[in-house]
Amino acid sequence: MDPMAGSSRTSRRLRHSTTRADNHSKGGISVNDVNGPTAAHDERDGRAFELDTASVVRIPLHNGPISDIDISPDGRRLVVTNYGRDTVSVIDAKTCRVSSTVTGLAEPFAVAMNSADANYAYVSTAAAGYDAIDVIDVVTNWRIATHRLAHSVSGMTVSPDGRYLYASRNAVRGADVAVLDTTTGELEMIELAAETGIATECVRVSGDGRRLYVGMNGPTGGSLAVIETRTRSDGGRVGALDLGLPLRDVALSDDGATAYVASCDPVAGAVLDVVDTRATKIVSTHKVPEITGPLTRMTLSRDGARAYLVSDDRITVLSTHRQEVVGEVRVTSHPSCVVESPDGTHLYVADYSGVVTAARIASPTPPPLTGERDLSIAGWLPELAEWEQVGA
Repeated sequence: MDPMAGSSRTSRRLRHSTTRADNHSKGGISVNDVNGPTAAHDERDGRAFELDTASVVRIPLHNGPISDIDISPDGRRLVVTNYGRDTVSVIDAKTCRVSSTVTGLAEPFAVAMNSADANYAYVSTAAAGYDAIDVIDVVTNWRIATHRLAHSVSGMTVSPDGRYLYASRNAVRGADVAVLDTTTGELEMIELAAETGIATECVRVSGDGRRLYVGMNGPTGGSLAVIETRTRSDGGRVGALDLGLPLRDVALSDDGATAYVASCDPVAGAVLDVVDTRATKIVSTHKVPEITGPLTRMTLSRDGARAYLVSDDRITVLSTHRQEVVGEVRVTSHPSCVVESPDGTHLYVADYSGVVTAARIASPTPPPLTGERDLSIAGWLPELAEWEQVGA
């Protein structure tokens, strides 16, 4: 099961947001060996994915399980939601130090950075009387606005120009997408389903901002809804694609021409569907047998060449060109989410123990002289040392 599935979203009174500076933070501590035991070569370039094992740094937050992570478009700050402690942590990505902790945010779950302005983060929260989207200034570390919502948020994304925030939501009867105008604060709604048993999992926006892709699950399995953002007739919906298996996450190529849909169930295991978004059809389906546990999340590398598939005990790295496993990341026993830096040089992995692990992505290895497809990498997961905050 997804470790998040059993978590309680108990309603709590929304308290005034305050900021607690982590004055004693000294950053993480370097450790070694993070690559998994095997990595297959991508035949396109004969290279395998690896992390620079000497660069690994652990950043303990001491705020319970981490539900989501995002990075500012300038790559300077990481924003992490600690749903069990009602806090959001802001991390200096260069020094790997916790710069501040924003408190008083009721059960923060999802986070999305403003694509056009590195100063703002949007966080979904769940208070006693309502769910909301809180806007946080990550420079001053204050909550500057709260937009109340009627339903529970499952995922969020921001348009490339930063003008709109899209939040996929679930209600007792049905599901929809809330559209927040970040300039005026006005809210609109795109209805997706009006019956019970239908729930959204995530929402993604194309690079040009013209289309939304919403991952959904229902009694018959997963589906992908396609929505035109500039069309209001019929809610802007232009198509839907049935997937069969329960959907876990969706990722888009930079040009928006391809959608990668991750699905998983106990019988079929982990599956990746490659979707032609222009034709709204599946062009290929690939089982990922290397993932033996439940698949929970997926994100793409900045160049779109790799997919990071998060499961219960590892992150499996897949070549999007050939849909083959090219590496594994095992920096923690129970990863929850992952994000790559905007310049594609670093990987940040958050986990359910409340730790963020940072590592530099190593330069691709040269192709083997033997021409063999597979490369064996000796790997083991040591007991990682961690720096403890003084007075935490």
